[in-house]
Amino acid sequence: MRTGGTFLALLGMLGSGVARGTGPGEGFGEEMLMLSTAREAGSGGVAIEDPWRQGTFLEAGSIMLSSGLRWIGIGAQGGAGPGFRLAADGFGFSASGIAGTRETPEGTWEGEMGNVDVSSWGARLLAQWTVRDDESWQVAVFGRASGLVQRLHPVQNVGTGVEAGAQARRITGGGSAMTMWVRAGPLGWGASRMMAGRLTVGVGWLTQGKNGLLGGAEGFGIGGEGAVETSVLVQAGAGATWWIGRLAGPGQTLFLRAGARYAAGTAQTIQPRAGIGVLTRTSRELGFQLDYAIAPMGELGFFHYVTLGFKLPSPSDLQLSAYHGGHAEPSADH
Repeated sequence: MRTGGTFLALLGMLGSGVARGTGPGEGFGEEMLMLSTAREAGSGGVAIEDPWRQGTFLEAGSIMLSSGLRWIGIGAQGGAGPGFRLAADGFGFSASGIAGTRETPEGTWEGEMGNVDVSSWGARLLAQWTVRDDESWQVAVFGRASGLVQRLHPVQNVGTGVEAGAQARRITGGGSAMTMWVRAGPLGWGASRMMAGRLTVGVGWLTQGKNGLLGGAEGFGIGGEGAVETSVLVQAGAGATWWIGRLAGPGQTLFLRAGARYAAGTAQTIQPRAGIGVLTRTSRELGFQLDYAIAPMGELGFFHYVTLGFKLPSPSDLQLSAYHGGHAEPSADH
């Protein structure tokens, strides 16, 4: 019997306060809303592919804005007993020499005030519990605690928040499955104000076939979600992924991704996105995956996402999984 799963999102921080219009939220920790892998970013910001991952994984990655700003992250996930899974990740952002500005009492621009250094770093711990696992349904609930430190000399702010959510997978047969998800957060406090958070609801569908367009094993998936920010702004995303090869078993698999995202209040309200990836697996349950995605951000340039992942031999024969976003995978692990 398999138990339900989760996708560990690493990386990525979109620092509110670094550039005007970079993010939609108005609370502390706005950058945490942008934590994303290249897999998710390339398909419209929707986590389509791998919420039901199995085994032990290590992932690292970076997001770079073409203006020179960079975010980095590293994390791990694995089984913690029958029906349970743990995931942890750390992330950081730093930028130096950013031009500071002044505002008048009326809130209009008054001029520059020299250069400032900005940095943020934090960590998250996720725990998931599978509450149902049978031939037709897999259902899991999860909770996550987050901490964030932001430094804008000479000020340092510390905040904490929590998230909660659930996902369910319906096995539809023929190598296909549908996943539905809902999550809320992070909810908490920092810098004397509430943390930026959102409520997200979405659905995804994946299928693996033996004879695709190119005559061999192929698969594809689609997904969409809507979200409401605590600042009452909205986001929505839709995307698709197509892979040549298999998600499970030895060999190589090539992924092509595309999508779009609507994000009110950002530097580019409608963001077309695209990505590519390659997965290499061995018969000894070792795997390597490299993914890349690109997303425009208006006058700020382009975001470039890179995620590097390793699948390690599990410490036991238990097939466990875990959650983060809302992805569905019809066949075993990824």
